[in-house]
Amino acid sequence: MNQINYKYTFLTIFFLMIFALLSLLTYSFKVSNKNDINTLSADRIKEKMFIKEKQFLSAINSYKLTLEAISHNSFFKEYINKNEKKEELQQLLIILQKALPEATQIRVLDMQGKEKIRIDKTLYGRLKEKEFFHAVAENRLQDKSKKDYYHMFRNLDSYEIGFSNIDLKTENEKIVTPKQTSLRIATIANNSKGKKSAIIIINIDIMKFFDKFKKNVLYDVMIVDKEGKFILHSDKNYGILSNTFYTFLFKDAFNKKDTSLALKEDEFSSKVFYSKKLDELNNDQDLRLVLGLKYQELAVIKQKDRDLTYLIFILLVLFLLPLIVHFSKIPDNLANKLKTQMVTDNLTNLSNKEGLLIEYKNNKDVGKIVVIIKVDNFLKVANAYGYKVANQLLKSITSFLEEYQYRDKFMELYKLDRDSFAFIYNFENIHILKQDLEKLYKDIENEEYVIKNNFRILVECTVSSSSIEPFTSISRKLQEAEIALETAHHKRSDFYIYNKNDRRAELNKNNIRLSTKVKKAIENDDILVYFQPIYNNRTGLIEKYETLVRLKYEDEIIYPDYFLPILKDIKKYKKVTKIIIQKSFEYFQYLDCEFSINLSVEDISSKEMRSYIYKKIDEYKIGNRLVIEIVESEAIENYDNFLKFIKEVKSLGCKIAIDDFGTGYSNYQYIINLNEYIDYLKIDGTLIRDIHTNRKTQLLVGTLKFLCDSLGIKTIAEYIENEAIFNYVKSMGINYSQGYYIGKPQEEVINKIEVS
Repeated sequence: MNQINYKYTFLTIFFLMIFALLSLLTYSFKVSNKNDINTLSADRIKEKMFIKEKQFLSAINSYKLTLEAISHNSFFKEYINKNEKKEELQQLLIILQKALPEATQIRVLDMQGKEKIRIDKTLYGRLKEKEFFHAVAENRLQDKSKKDYYHMFRNLDSYEIGFSNIDLKTENEKIVTPKQTSLRIATIANNSKGKKSAIIIINIDIMKFFDKFKKNVLYDVMIVDKEGKFILHSDKNYGILSNTFYTFLFKDAFNKKDTSLALKEDEFSSKVFYSKKLDELNNDQDLRLVLGLKYQELAVIKQKDRDLTYLIFILLVLFLLPLIVHFSKIPDNLANKLKTQMVTDNLTNLSNKEGLLIEYKNNKDVGKIVVIIKVDNFLKVANAYGYKVANQLLKSITSFLEEYQYRDKFMELYKLDRDSFAFIYNFENIHILKQDLEKLYKDIENEEYVIKNNFRILVECTVSSSSIEPFTSISRKLQEAEIALETAHHKRSDFYIYNKNDRRAELNKNNIRLSTKVKKAIENDDILVYFQPIYNNRTGLIEKYETLVRLKYEDEIIYPDYFLPILKDIKKYKKVTKIIIQKSFEYFQYLDCEFSINLSVEDISSKEMRSYIYKKIDEYKIGNRLVIEIVESEAIENYDNFLKFIKEVKSLGCKIAIDDFGTGYSNYQYIINLNEYIDYLKIDGTLIRDIHTNRKTQLLVGTLKFLCDSLGIKTIAEYIENEAIFNYVKSMGINYSQGYYIGKPQEEVINKIEVS
């Protein structure tokens, strides 16, 4: 059971409380924002735009109708055809102009741009509150042939309505003061012969026209041109009449990106304004009606208040955090102190065996091995002089070994038990290792160890070393060094390097201890099924998994390399194999991916096991997703039984893989003979682990690949431990990759993950 990390538990509770308070604060701001006048305005802005646009177009339409009425009036027809009824027409135009409060002029121009009739509205009185409408005398009529709007209007189709640009009113080429805005609406009338003969123009004081619908409690009403200039604005500080007309643009009032999009699109909505193109006003200014939220400044102030609240909250958290961290460390400091005592030898202050195992947990460093030094005469010294003197001797030996540490290739020093020490040794080659072990042995035995009162003692010792096999965990290497130490004592050697072929030591120590663990794991149903992903080099996806077994004894995970021989020795191999099949079939019965189980030739040779496999495949209906990996294929003795089994499982929908191919070469013939039944061939890791640097293995694997391609067998490369191997295997065209670089065996599968 894992120990509780009080610091992280304490901090987790603290941050959960902070998160809860922050969520509450955010929620309150959200509720407040929902009822905010600015939010309400934003929610209704589109509706208000529709109303404003309708009002605007309705007002414009009244002028269009007036133009149509004039162009079809009988007095007007008489005038343009016979030059008669002029006075009647003038009176009619005066009456119409009075009905149009924003109209400042109604004019009739001939097609050459000369005024024929002009009706003016003049303001008089002390406060200019009275209006006088009159027809301008003929001698005061003007030639408008040079005006831009004249050239715009003369090209209109007959009775088509046209609009000029909105600009400042001018008289005699000078801007009228005080400034007035002007919009001209015009149409062309035909004479009785169907020819264009007159242009009717109504001048509108657009500012007065705009005043009718610009007022709004929640919105600023604006009209902008295609360049983003405010032609009209509900704020008198902006617009064509203001001094900021050329300097304060649409982009200055709102977000530059939003305004740029608004000027490109016919209709655009942002968080703070809504714009719509006024297609009815078909002039060169490309005008847009814009509604903007009035209370943005209040919203900004409110947001600043919220930001300040968040800042104070964060500062408060930062202020409290060091205090929380300080108090949270107290339980863990006590726990760490106890833990340190557990992994430290009290006499020498060196890390003990437990400390070594923890420090190198799951470490598989290629270049490190374990060297053990045992003081053989410790008990003799203790019995002769007492444990006090013996312990002083151990301290003196510790000092010697600490000076020896980091000399040559001797690295970390540990105190294993009462009279044993261990070095982590940086292995380079076997010749140097033998020299170093011999030298270490002689140096220790030749040293005079001084204890109390200058009493000198020589010690007797034995030195042992773990194997030099790469990719073996330090815990395993420690075990090997202990076995080598026992073997050295048995053989009466001064130093000894672990030899895996030395069965005596393994049976006397390792097997007995491991047998107990294996039995307990089986009794407690601590048989764990792990799954290692297999990567499709072409699709870039994890598409299948290999089922692997682990045994759990207390908190220790035992790997197949160690317990499989024990299982056979204690006659539990079939039982464990059945459990693996049962658990893996249960796990994958509802998963949509391939998985494989490993079967040895011994399994296939057993009638009992064959019947059990057939039964379970039928029970769980997983034949079309099951791959059976044949291990130890070189050990096939009864070829007929082997072939019968393969045909049977193939008939159930299963696929066949040959595992560990490449560890021996006599199984080539089986591959050729059985190619029609074999789906996959797994190339052994001994050929893959240095394939990116070893030309010989490259040639061999290339030959295997060519053979498999020729026979229609897909290849799987095992032992993909790093990117370099992975990339090289892919470049060779091998179909699948498996190894720690792709993914370590886990108790659960992760479906369809990609490997970068």
